[in-house]
Amino acid sequence: MSLNSSPNLASSRQNPSNHEFPVYSSFGSRDTFSWRALRLFTLYRITFTIALTFLTQFDNENPFLGSFLPQLFLQTTLLYMLFALVFFLVSFYRLLFKLQLQSQVLLDIIFLTVLMHTSGGITSGLGMLIAISTISASIMISTPTSLGYSVIACLAILAEESYSSYFIPDSHRNFTQVGFLSVTFLGTGLMGYYLSRKIRESEIKAEASIRGLENMELLNEKIIEHMSTGVMVIDGFQNIRLLNRSAWAHLGMPESYQSRRLEQVSTPLSRQLNLWRRKKHFRAKAFRNTATGPSLIPSFSKIGETKENSIIFLDDASTLNQRAQNLKLASLGRLTASIAHEIRNPLGALSHAAQLVREGENLDSGSIELIDIIEKNASRVNEIIENIMQLSVSKAGQIKEINLSKYLVKLKENYLIAKDSDTEIDLRVESNDLIVYFDDSQLSQIINNLLDNGLRHSLLNSGRSFVYITVGVEPNDRTPFLDVIDIGEGISPEKAEKIFEPFFTTSRSGTGLGLYLSRELCDANKARLDYIPLTSGGSCFRISFSVNPKTL
Repeated sequence: MSLNSSPNLASSRQNPSNHEFPVYSSFGSRDTFSWRALRLFTLYRITFTIALTFLTQFDNENPFLGSFLPQLFLQTTLLYMLFALVFFLVSFYRLLFKLQLQSQVLLDIIFLTVLMHTSGGITSGLGMLIAISTISASIMISTPTSLGYSVIACLAILAEESYSSYFIPDSHRNFTQVGFLSVTFLGTGLMGYYLSRKIRESEIKAEASIRGLENMELLNEKIIEHMSTGVMVIDGFQNIRLLNRSAWAHLGMPESYQSRRLEQVSTPLSRQLNLWRRKKHFRAKAFRNTATGPSLIPSFSKIGETKENSIIFLDDASTLNQRAQNLKLASLGRLTASIAHEIRNPLGALSHAAQLVREGENLDSGSIELIDIIEKNASRVNEIIENIMQLSVSKAGQIKEINLSKYLVKLKENYLIAKDSDTEIDLRVESNDLIVYFDDSQLSQIINNLLDNGLRHSLLNSGRSFVYITVGVEPNDRTPFLDVIDIGEGISPEKAEKIFEPFFTTSRSGTGLGLYLSRELCDANKARLDYIPLTSGGSCFRISFSVNPKTL
């Protein structure tokens, strides 16, 4: 994992599933190299012609340069220099690379052959400079056609030697040297082509490796982005280098964290990281980054040999506890299901006997009260059995598109019909077009349970059976939410941490499974049920719905 990866995984990559691997051009880096090599080649040509001009003008003891035709040698050198300057300037436009290279190599062969002729022919040694041009062309073009330049060079020096032998008196025939020089041209051309091909193959392998590594890095980021565990990468200066979406949500969705230190985003986590770096044996503790955020359990891992660069994993403590509870309760549910028949038979007999006794004559008030207690507790035992049995079966329902405004209006009407006339529900909906994705029967079960709890606590605290239902959208991530708010006495922080645990209840008549089952049903529909404390009193339970139905 690279520490230089883009840190904004949680916000700038809101939809990683749509992120595509980039397409790399295998000629990109080579194109830059080729033009740079071509400019260096023209600079060599300019330097070479300047040196020739200097030697012919200021070195009178030079025995061979321009010795046969000095005036033509100087004119050819100056013209050669002019072409070299033009080629150097044109190369910056990066137009028609192959045509520019071909033109330069052909002019090299022509000019160097003329310079060789004006200096006495093959014996001047200037013909060897042609080999530099042919081997350079073979390396830069790296195709079998580049060997054609070597053939042209061979024909050029052969033509020059033939012309000198037959049209210039007293000239010596040196066809043997022409043959050796031609072999040199062909050999250097072949060597240049072979080296170029090997270099090209190495480049292709290197580029393929780079593409593989970059794509693997993108794949790793994509996997990290979809992990339910929060992942953070921190450098030696405690700067946040990477943060996935889960970590972003766990830490309270900070608006900006790029190039920020960890302590600016989470002071408790920064302290634990410092302790982990200093101590050999360190046990992390759960913490809350925000008042309403989840309880987080961090774990630390070093990158490399030291603890300077570190990876932090953040797990929701409630999720871990819930997994353990699910295992226990699923086992309990299966056990209850297996013995439900054995329990319900005597329970039914007990209820039936109580009904028969109630129908008897001459019952005093004490007997009637005892019968009520029997029937009430028999009903409660049966309810507990039903609730526990639900834990052992799948809760996945039929996800539907629900217009929350219309759904709640109908639910409110049906709920009030079944309740006393003094029950009040204040429904406030931010938008009439708000759509959520949920199983409608399970959503009804959850809201009814929250309404029952809220109305009961409101009545006990204020003498008024009243709750609010508020529907809106989170401003940060546009997540739809539904709040059920009562006017009860509220829940203490100690109890607030346990209210979603199974069998935890603050009422003698409660089973302690209502809120637990409601949260389980929310999880099955990719939603969240949270308790939000209110400073003004009362309690607020919030259902946060899934934004994307594809995640369901």
